[in-house]
Amino acid sequence: MLQSWAFSTSALRRAGFQALKRLVHLAHYCWPQGDQSHAAWRAVGYPGPLPVPSSLPEPLPTVEVTRDTTFECDVVVCGSGAGGGVVAGVLAQAGKSVVVLEKGRNPLPSAMTQIEGDMLSAWYLDGGLVMTQSGSMPILAGSCLGGGTVINYTTAFPLPPPVREEWDARSGLGVFTSQRFAQSLERVSIRSGLGTCWNTPGERDALLERGCRALGWHVEAQPRNVTDCAEGLECGYCGYGCRRGAKNSTDRTYLRDAAAAGARLVVRCDVERVMHERGRVTGVAATVRSSRPPVRLMVRARSVVVACGAIHTPAVLRRSGLTSPVIGQGLRLHPATAVAGVFPHRVEPWSGALQTRYSEAFADLDAGYGARFETAPVHFALPASGFGWESARRFRHDLSRLGHTSIVGVLLRDRDAGRVAVGRDGRPRVHYELSDYDAGHVRRALLGAAEVLAAAGAQEIFTLHTPPARARPGTPNWRARLIAEADSRGYQRARLSYISFHQMGTASLGRDPATSAAGETGELPERRGLYVADGSAFPTSSGVNPMITIMAIADHVARAIGEAE
Repeated sequence: MLQSWAFSTSALRRAGFQALKRLVHLAHYCWPQGDQSHAAWRAVGYPGPLPVPSSLPEPLPTVEVTRDTTFECDVVVCGSGAGGGVVAGVLAQAGKSVVVLEKGRNPLPSAMTQIEGDMLSAWYLDGGLVMTQSGSMPILAGSCLGGGTVINYTTAFPLPPPVREEWDARSGLGVFTSQRFAQSLERVSIRSGLGTCWNTPGERDALLERGCRALGWHVEAQPRNVTDCAEGLECGYCGYGCRRGAKNSTDRTYLRDAAAAGARLVVRCDVERVMHERGRVTGVAATVRSSRPPVRLMVRARSVVVACGAIHTPAVLRRSGLTSPVIGQGLRLHPATAVAGVFPHRVEPWSGALQTRYSEAFADLDAGYGARFETAPVHFALPASGFGWESARRFRHDLSRLGHTSIVGVLLRDRDAGRVAVGRDGRPRVHYELSDYDAGHVRRALLGAAEVLAAAGAQEIFTLHTPPARARPGTPNWRARLIAEADSRGYQRARLSYISFHQMGTASLGRDPATSAAGETGELPERRGLYVADGSAFPTSSGVNPMITIMAIADHVARAIGEAE
């Protein structure tokens, strides 16, 4: 954790002192500080932690490792999220002996306090403090049993057919448009409970829908992976885990299938490297941190699946001696920003079912690239870390109106890539900056988002620039003045607050080893029996929330492993 804080502080220094000021406010609102913090919550009508439900789901059983240990199995899976969780469930149910190694903790519903600081530290990679090297973009990724599926917003789009065609053309494979992949998409959608049954919009999503309809723009119910969702106040905290068990994350589905079939699940386990002999994998070497002092774990296996996410998968592969120059290249992040609107009535943007509506009005600005409109629950972490800085007085004023504020999120499908490098210490370093091409799409989508908020009745609109570009709808030339202010600040290199919820493409599938890290089945040519099965396998960005696509790729890879053995 100290290393994460040191890295974050360095990044913040590069991004500017304004970001450090926002961090101070973040601590004030998001970490409990007795009566002072609770007074800040009460001032805007924020409820704070809700009562714990009377009935909580049973946690997954895990294996406790307290001394140096060696396991033997058919397949060891590194990571337990949308990729690793599916691989484990499919192969364990097919009769394979499976061991799952997860870097994070077991997400016990009883530990889901709904206090932002606690939950970011508990369920997110490096406590939610991962950033690009320049400090211009925070990166949020899950780090717990179930990975990102535990803390994501339940949005569950299958990979769009045009992107499937693009991926086949780019990779030289025919897999993404094949019937086999279509069957994988269907299987994971069914097991994840994909649908729109529990999609009653809260006020946050109702405003998005109202604005789009008033403009005559596309808006639609968003598919979600939930069952018996409460759809109320509790759901706004779903980014910190669903303690009711309504979210069909892999810890509620595929990992539960795996455990029932005899798979062994190990948490707080850092995978150091993949072992091999004569070009074939023999297992992995890892350290288990749940014991004091940490202990060594060796897992001997005929197949190894690396599903540690697009940031850490290339690091594991590099630490394991793989030399392909493609590994770590092609990083896409779906940079996300937002426009905020202040309404005359209470919105309470922290409440309501997550992302029940979306719009594709700006999704295809050029050759399938553009931005989608979605909403997100707004607690204190997002505005306290993302609202632009003008002064302490203005910043606190913006936060004081949080109960009347809503956002239209801009989720960019980025065309141009960054990379993940691996330092001498074996840790990943994320290098990514928004290109001029992608920044142009952000500019157009931001104005569109402002139009949506205005059409929904916002009295004031502001961007997440530093300082914010502001406008009052209904005043003369408000659109022109808003975009002129935004243009004067710019859209790149910490001028506008971005965040990444989706990381993709650092060990992509493809036919040519000169341009792709792995083949059609996810196997890496440098090591027989070594597979990738997570977002790193994407040839480009998906353009939609990637969970279902990752799960489909994992299902495809798992079945290929089963057929090969």
